[in-house]
Amino acid sequence: MEQKRYTKAQIKNIAEGVLRLYSDGEYPVKVLRIAKGLELEVYDATFDKDDVAGMIKAKEKKILIAQNDSPLRRRFSIAHEIGHFVLHYYGKLFEEQDQQKHISFRDNTSSLGFSVREIEANFFAANLLMPESKVRELYSEGFNLEEMAYFLNVSKAAMGHRLEYLGLLDE
Repeated sequence: MEQKRYTKAQIKNIAEGVLRLYSDGEYPVKVLRIAKGLELEVYDATFDKDDVAGMIKAKEKKILIAQNDSPLRRRFSIAHEIGHFVLHYYGKLFEEQDQQKHISFRDNTSSLGFSVREIEANFFAANLLMPESKVRELYSEGFNLEEMAYFLNVSKAAMGHRLEYLGLLDE
């Protein structure tokens, strides 16, 4: 079965729609509130492999997140798994069972973004946690990378990637 691919503009629009529907408009974005709005339950988990950051069981509407990860990493992983749910499973909950579970690894494939689904979920998470309009607003107000990362409750690395993508990283 051909998997739908999204453009970056589509993913940005979907993330903005999720924020409008399930967020209270305050920052940092409350990912647990968004998950709850989508009727997803988030659980701490211990995985057999150290390179697993999270997993979504779409049919059961459960997100499992590595409990030993840092709070910032856990936030991004939750947003990433919400991305998988919204982009890859929402409205498709009765497809083949093996497609209803997704494991997100911390390995070269996921970090380098070779998997289309991983690229899409990462881009969704970035747009959910660091919306372009808010990042541009903070940038125009003179916030630096560290201040933006703190304000949005994301890692400096994630903030740096977002600023670079938006063309705002000071050379």
